[in-house]
Amino acid sequence: MKTSTKKSANLFQGLWGKRAAPAKPSVNAKSRARIKATATPEENRSDLMQDRYKGPAHLVAANLLWGPGRLWPHDEASENALPWQAGEGTHIGILGASLGAWGQSVARQVPTASITEFDWRSDVSRWRLEQDRAQASDQTFYEVNLGVLLPPPVRCSCLLGVEPVFAQAGSSLLRWARLALEPGGTLILEELAIDSATLPAREVRNGWMVRGSASAQWLRLDEQESILRRNGFTLGNVRERTGAHLRAMRLALDKAEDQYEALSKAMKQSRSLKNVADHFKCEWNTAKNRLKALERGALAVYRIEVIKPRTDELI
Repeated sequence: MKTSTKKSANLFQGLWGKRAAPAKPSVNAKSRARIKATATPEENRSDLMQDRYKGPAHLVAANLLWGPGRLWPHDEASENALPWQAGEGTHIGILGASLGAWGQSVARQVPTASITEFDWRSDVSRWRLEQDRAQASDQTFYEVNLGVLLPPPVRCSCLLGVEPVFAQAGSSLLRWARLALEPGGTLILEELAIDSATLPAREVRNGWMVRGSASAQWLRLDEQESILRRNGFTLGNVRERTGAHLRAMRLALDKAEDQYEALSKAMKQSRSLKNVADHFKCEWNTAKNRLKALERGALAVYRIEVIKPRTDELI
């Protein structure tokens, strides 16, 4: 692969090949279509319910828990108060964009800015691209290839990390982020950090994240700041955001019982949804573990703003 990013249409073709010409429906297919057209309202509602749970089971489960277009807790107050001043023509990047809700939120608030979305997870990117294609989305999305660290086609004046980088991807993503920024550009991260000097080593990473990674790093805030400096960034404002993150998690967990009940009803009509239900319980339990760690001070959430110097871009 020659580039570190792949635009929606190109990546989709690379993953799945060129789209074949639609086949002519067989007599049986036409018969089935006529049968579906005469389905009862109850059957139509059942089909709509099943559509809600289509996709990779582990990602569908996370999407159910955290809300439409998301795989991570979100705080509406944060989204309604962007931490930068974006003028007309500003290029804003969303890092960890997942299924697009954050990008849509930023686009509504800064309609004159150019929004580009990025994600480093191949399974998330693949599902996102499928959804973009099905919905004929006009959002600009790229998958980041951490194996080949080349800058994306579009450089950003501000790059907003909406999911933790250290605890999910590790510091290798920071090197790509520096290449993705214009000289003088700002990277804003919302990071989980170990916040207890007496935390037993065995408890680190124990049940805090569902989708782990070999490159993930559980670090203290000062360790994260040190890595950011080593990757060529100048440290800016650092603010604790644990309270907002707690609020977002509690709101989502308050609705989890209702989500699971609806999923259980759908599972009675389709046993294939058991896999989604199992992943939902795992996501739910992991979220509760992370909530407990935040409540007792083992973890904290910080918003870290760093600047790419205007000097030599290369690391």
